[in-house]
Amino acid sequence: MDEVSKFEGPNAEAGAGVDAAGASGLQRNLGRREREIMSIVYGQGGASVQQVLDRLSTALAYTTVMTTLDRLFKKGFLRRKKKDRAYIYSATLTSREVEGQRAAGMIHRFFTDSEEHPDILVSCLVDAVHHYDTRLLDELESRIRAARAKQAGSEVEASGGA
Repeated sequence: MDEVSKFEGPNAEAGAGVDAAGASGLQRNLGRREREIMSIVYGQGGASVQQVLDRLSTALAYTTVMTTLDRLFKKGFLRRKKKDRAYIYSATLTSREVEGQRAAGMIHRFFTDSEEHPDILVSCLVDAVHHYDTRLLDELESRIRAARAKQAGSEVEASGGA
């Protein structure tokens, strides 16, 4: 048999949840090169070292790409499957899940790393978003309203519709 159907690593089973070691790795920020490689893997649905190398925006050594993929694998972002003599790497989480975890980590650090009252921090966050992109501020407001409406609907259901 040329292809081994078993995934290797901390998230060995296809579709398996991230274990404790992998979860801590997912909280780490990815570097520019790691983000580009993850983008290629997402776009391909899975890729070998050579396939990633062929799609990079800058020329890198094969061993550099191989090492970066291995690091992403050890951090829990990728799983790998042996096919012939090469590994095929695929993502353990969707890009949205990764970004969600990055956002949650940022918010957690934002509030726990400060001595300021949360109201002041929220005000500063809103000001920063406003200066960055006013359309994004409008989108944030819209999403807050939708989340509040959803929460209100859930509370009505939980109380038996009273």
